[in-house]
Amino acid sequence: MYASRVKARKNKLSILVFSIVTLLLLTSINQAFANLLITPTRVEFSERDRSAKVSLVNTSNEIKTYKIYWREQYQQQDGQYVPFKAGERDFPSANRMLRYSPRQVTLKPGERQHVRLGLRRPKDLAAGEFRSHLVFDAQPNKAQLAKKKNSGGIKLHLNLSFSIPIIVREGSIDIQSSVGKVDLVTRERDGQVYTGAYIDMNRTGKFSTFGNVKVFWKDNGGQTERLIGVQNNIAIYPELAMRRLLIGFKNHPKKSGIMRIIYEGDGEYKGQIFAEKMLQVNELNYRREENYK
Repeated sequence: MYASRVKARKNKLSILVFSIVTLLLLTSINQAFANLLITPTRVEFSERDRSAKVSLVNTSNEIKTYKIYWREQYQQQDGQYVPFKAGERDFPSANRMLRYSPRQVTLKPGERQHVRLGLRRPKDLAAGEFRSHLVFDAQPNKAQLAKKKNSGGIKLHLNLSFSIPIIVREGSIDIQSSVGKVDLVTRERDGQVYTGAYIDMNRTGKFSTFGNVKVFWKDNGGQTERLIGVQNNIAIYPELAMRRLLIGFKNHPKKSGIMRIIYEGDGEYKGQIFAEKMLQVNELNYRREENYK
């Protein structure tokens, strides 16, 4: 009996510690993203481009240091990035033809600095798209580490990094994109029913797409559309034939009508429509998300 109580107390303590650490981790990550402003968040070199720059701004009230280096990583269907392991597979990397400076920056509160990029395009460069990710790796503050070392309690040291794609293109851009499978789902939370959709965005060719996916709705017999869902900054890179999105709908109950999905370009593709699809929808098309596979 006593052993059971001790075990229960240990389990409660473990859960409490885990919850505190998780909260600290999430808080620190959110603060870190707010501490560094990166502009732009994607750099593209067309055939005539030879240089570019990335602006960094320290928006915190502390001195921040970032190491800068390349990372090779590929995109998964859910949009997340996974670093390549050594010798895993060939990848059209861009870093061998790019130079950047500086390799490390230390920024005072409110200070801005540019990282300059230079391109040396090989004469025999094959047609297609080449990509590497430039990483800004936050370095620990020595004063804070010393202060934490002398104090008791939980010590949580995070070394967070941020990365942006640097893209080199060669040849005429040829992109084919389409809206594939659309699965309408519902989710219940706090007594409210929310609707949304899993949308497969298909892509073929040697080049990536970048833009915003918007979902419009029109009631049967209605004259006007309204925007019910949007997901911005959607990139689909050449290693993917399909990317799956989950877009939640705003103020949209289950009902019959016409749904229009559009993938429109942004940035260097602004004004271009990659794909569009219209669906006739009824209430039976929706499934509860826990039953969706």
